[in-house]
Amino acid sequence: MKTIRVTAAALVLGCTAAAMPGSVRAQSFDQLASSITESFQDAIDLLPRDVTSIRIGAGPAVLPVYLGDDRYKIRAVPVISFRYRDLFEIDNNELKITGLSKLVNARASVGEGRLRFGPLVSVDFGRKAKRSNDLTGLGNVGTSIELGAFLGYSVGPVRVSIRARHDVAGGHSGALAKGNLSLAIYRDKKLAVGSTLSTTWASSNYMNAYFGVDAGQSAGSGLPVYQPGSGIRDVAFGVSSNYLISEHFSVISNIRYSSLLGGAKNSPLVQQRGSANQVSFSTYVIYSF
Repeated sequence: MKTIRVTAAALVLGCTAAAMPGSVRAQSFDQLASSITESFQDAIDLLPRDVTSIRIGAGPAVLPVYLGDDRYKIRAVPVISFRYRDLFEIDNNELKITGLSKLVNARASVGEGRLRFGPLVSVDFGRKAKRSNDLTGLGNVGTSIELGAFLGYSVGPVRVSIRARHDVAGGHSGALAKGNLSLAIYRDKKLAVGSTLSTTWASSNYMNAYFGVDAGQSAGSGLPVYQPGSGIRDVAFGVSSNYLISEHFSVISNIRYSSLLGGAKNSPLVQQRGSANQVSFSTYVIYSF
C-alpha cells in the first residue's frame, strides 16, 4: 500500500487554489467543487422541496488523488448551491431544470409519489497529469461540458433516479448514465439521515479517457497498452446527514464507498498503481440565505 498523502488547500471562492508549501499546488476551485457535487446533492435531497434557497459553505473532504488511486488528500472544499422553488437547481458544477416536472405533478396523477425530470448541464473538469506521479506520461483529460437529462420518482422515504449525460466539448468525449436508489432513514426537525446505493455505466470513450493506455501513453508511463470497452464503471454506497444548527447554519456530512468494476477495475493504472476500492468523506458548514 502506498502511504496516504495529506495537503491543505487554501480556499478562495471563485478563484484558483493558492500555492502550497513545497511548491505543491492544490486543485482549483472548479475541480474541488465538481468532485463532491453528487455527495452534497444526496444530503440536500433529504430536505423539503419547493423552496428557494442559496447555500454557501466549505469544509474538509478526504478524497482519492484521482479516480482509481489508493492515496488520499485532505482538501478544503467549497460548496455553492442555489434552488428556486423547484424550478431549477444549481449545485457547484451542475444545473438541473426542474420546472416541467412541477407542472406535471400539479396537473396529472403520478400515483402517491412525486415525479421529477428535465434537462441538465454538468461540467467535468477532467484530470491533470501533474496531479500525481502515477499519471506521468498519460497526459491530461480535458474539461467536458456534459448535456443530458434526469428522471426521478420519490414515494415516502424512497427515491429512485437516473441521470444520463454526454460530453459535447471533447474532454472525455464519452457518455455516462447513473442510477440511484435512496432511502431517508431518519428525519426530525433538526436532523435528516439518508443512504444511497448507486451504479454508473460509462461509454468506451469515457473509459479510455480515464482508464485506457494507448501506445504513446504506454511509452511515456511504462504501463501496458490497454483499451477498455463500455460497461459498468462502479457501484457505490453512501450515507449522508444534514443537521440544522440554527435558522441559517447547518452541517452536512457524507461518507461514500465505491468499487470500480470491469474495464475500470482492470486498468493497469488501477491494478498497478491504485486500487479499485474508493472511499471519500466530507463535511461542510453551510450558511443558507
